[in-house]
Amino acid sequence: MKILFIIPSVDKIKQWGRWHRGAGNNSFNYGIACLSGFLIEKGIDVSLIDCQFLESMEEGLPEEIKRQKPDLIGISCFTPTYSDAIYTANLCRKIAPDVKIVLGGAHPSLYPEDTLKENASVDFVVFGEGEYTLYELISSIQSGEKDFSDIKGLGYRLNGSIVINGKRGFINELDDLPIPAYDIFPLAKYKIQITSYKRLPTYTMVASRGCPYSCTFCQVKQFLGIRMRYKSPHKLIEEIKFLKENFNARGIMFQDSTFTFDWNWVKEFCGLMISEKMDMTWMCFTRADRVNEEILSLMKKAGCYGMSYGVESANQKSLDLLKKNVKVEKIVESVELSLKMGFFVTTTYIMGIPGEDEADVRNTINLANKLATHIAHFYLPIPYPESEMFFQCKEDGGIRPVLKWEDFNMFDDEHPVYVNPRIGARRMKELKKFAVRKYYTNPKVIIRNLKTINSYDDVKKYYTAAKAIWGFYTGK
Repeated sequence: MKILFIIPSVDKIKQWGRWHRGAGNNSFNYGIACLSGFLIEKGIDVSLIDCQFLESMEEGLPEEIKRQKPDLIGISCFTPTYSDAIYTANLCRKIAPDVKIVLGGAHPSLYPEDTLKENASVDFVVFGEGEYTLYELISSIQSGEKDFSDIKGLGYRLNGSIVINGKRGFINELDDLPIPAYDIFPLAKYKIQITSYKRLPTYTMVASRGCPYSCTFCQVKQFLGIRMRYKSPHKLIEEIKFLKENFNARGIMFQDSTFTFDWNWVKEFCGLMISEKMDMTWMCFTRADRVNEEILSLMKKAGCYGMSYGVESANQKSLDLLKKNVKVEKIVESVELSLKMGFFVTTTYIMGIPGEDEADVRNTINLANKLATHIAHFYLPIPYPESEMFFQCKEDGGIRPVLKWEDFNMFDDEHPVYVNPRIGARRMKELKKFAVRKYYTNPKVIIRNLKTINSYDDVKKYYTAAKAIWGFYTGK
């Protein structure tokens, strides 16, 4: 049996908004890579089409489907790209009317029943972690089985009705999963975001699943649970070696929500990176309360050159509303320590959180300029569907009455999902533009970045960054 995974094509401006000039094209989907590696190990024929690399999706996709003749098509679906995924499913249905189509990803996991009800082209949805669910579905189809009621994590149609089976438990031992199928992706064609690498090629990777924190704007715990489940350090080193030996990897961008949550795990991983002489530069996301000088020193010795901190706000009342469970003072302390130790530091900020007024927003902008990290990302609140923040924003009276799924895009400032009633839509947009301009004309930020330029590649990277900032501010 053959399964074909499809990553829908998404318009770059639609996806990245004013930042599209510096966004790269790194739509490498680690989740599909994990699913594919699992299925291939089970003896299933798996291939992939990333539609952004087709000259014309309307012409190229039919050619590929007719050439590959899949038995099952799997399409990745996130909330902001929901319409693109459905367009792709409808196109596949016209091309191959008898092929079964399954949707998976964040959006079908939130809305399995609605996804099936609204879209006749979709036969199945997989919600939650998909490895075992998808394998059991394929096995059932392959054997001619018509009863899917025992497959947890699956939604399907039965005699004109929608059936949503029970949830599947989380995979506790990530080491039981094989190395993701990187080789089915056109890795050489991907360009990682300029803020996420020191040396090329750099690839994205995930070392864990789950998150024990309760940040109201995040949905990780809804999809992957509240318990952190790490790959063992030895398993992760094996995966990094695979990328190094087969794809000449020189860098890794870890996409975990809180890479340094478990200090004992971090120490073991860094120890192996050092003893194995991996010669790999890497970056990660983490929290200010999950680092200290000892951990940062060890990470640096192991090749870590940078990290991204979610500062979010300079106002303690806002951090408390977001349930960040951290003090502003601790954030400042950890960011300043990281800079002092020579790390490349990215910070993120949310402006106009429910309860804030313009003075609060300016307070956050001032903190960002005081910290003056290498990169700062400023966002208007994005209350994703079913997140706690969505209901906080709704209670605050700022959720737009008419919404499309593509509106839930953190880079789309023209059509904000939430408008803070104390500030207003026009002023929120103006404050964000002011924040970006003030930050990237801050002499401390400019000098800090200039000090990182050591090669022609660095010059090219900052040239792209300058175009991105100019594009954001001018809209061109």
